[in-house]
Amino acid sequence: MQARNSFLLPLLTILVVIPMLATDIYLPAISFMGEDLIASHSAIMLTLTSNMAGYSISLLSSGVLSDVYGRRIIVLCGIFIFALASLVSCFVTSVDQLTWCRFFQALGGGCSTLLARVIVRDLYDFKSQVRVLSYLAAGLIASPILGPIIGAHLTVHYGWRSIFYALSFFSFISFGLLCVFMKESKPIELGGNLPVSNILKKYLKLLTHYEFLFHTLIISFAWTVYFSFTSSSPGLLQRIYKLSPLEYSYLFSLSISGYIFGTIFIRRNIDRMDLKYLIYFSGLIIFISTSFLAIFSLLDIDSLFLLLPCIFLSLFGVGVIFPATQAGVTRSFKTDIGLISGLFYSIEMMFGAFASFILSIFSSASWTSTSLLMLCSAVMIVALTCIDRFSSFRFTLRHIKRIL
Repeated sequence: MQARNSFLLPLLTILVVIPMLATDIYLPAISFMGEDLIASHSAIMLTLTSNMAGYSISLLSSGVLSDVYGRRIIVLCGIFIFALASLVSCFVTSVDQLTWCRFFQALGGGCSTLLARVIVRDLYDFKSQVRVLSYLAAGLIASPILGPIIGAHLTVHYGWRSIFYALSFFSFISFGLLCVFMKESKPIELGGNLPVSNILKKYLKLLTHYEFLFHTLIISFAWTVYFSFTSSSPGLLQRIYKLSPLEYSYLFSLSISGYIFGTIFIRRNIDRMDLKYLIYFSGLIIFISTSFLAIFSLLDIDSLFLLLPCIFLSLFGVGVIFPATQAGVTRSFKTDIGLISGLFYSIEMMFGAFASFILSIFSSASWTSTSLLMLCSAVMIVALTCIDRFSSFRFTLRHIKRIL
């Protein structure tokens, strides 16, 4: 696959949208699923936890496998697993069965989420990577904005199982398109193998690499901010405010649009602003907005006119951080890009699984638990960026003293 291939961006967009759509289209139907499968709020939330756990395992393994066997074959296997799991989900009769199906959906879909970004790293220089990743991030907005609306209409008119029929159809069609148009982006080395001990050593070495650890923790806490709201949103908006699936989908899409403005902002400012300054700036926005969100919730102020603007600004910051960290994490490396990216995204999804597990402990969704989890994550982002800026300042001072 060459960077000038006119099919490249559409194919990459398909790869990142499919697994995200599986969650976003699913959100408006959560309460209906709980009623139909006779499941509690905690049990339904565990379907989101299993989804994040499947993502994490998929990301950790698919990057390594793609370094050995190539990107194309791993992507195709992943999409096929995702399609099969979606089809089986149409016929589940219990929440436990749905939990396992969601796990295998993510196990297959995580491959495409990761390898779309790895392919960008294979084919583009650094500045172009940030632009392409921001385009992909913007393309992802079709999922959180349109996904819930589509899911709400399908649920209202055809029942919640129609969502999984739609996902099955879309993923099998996508599998066919990828078979025909997707080419290999990485030369496959003959005699490649999978030395497990060597891989573990590389993982441990990465976890002590400053730049890798910085970008990984930043995106993981940013993902916690994002996923805390999205996973809680059906309970927050539908149960507390008694919104219909359609009303919920439109309000959710409006809130989540802050993310798209974040991706537009970084695309327009990447040439004239330092990447880490953009991360620092975004962290402050997330911290301020989640602080107000937590204050409002602790004071029992439940007006959506006050709460949702805070969500919008938080997700604006997340929209800047995602493409910035995705491009920055591999900047210091020349080889093992799949392995590095796999560990990077796997840790991010582990944080998402942990966030949804924490929220599942509560018997029902609440603005207080959600906002406090978002605020804690924002505090960590600001702390990490401040430590990085202080370390860079000290390094610069030492360098000046040597020169003088």
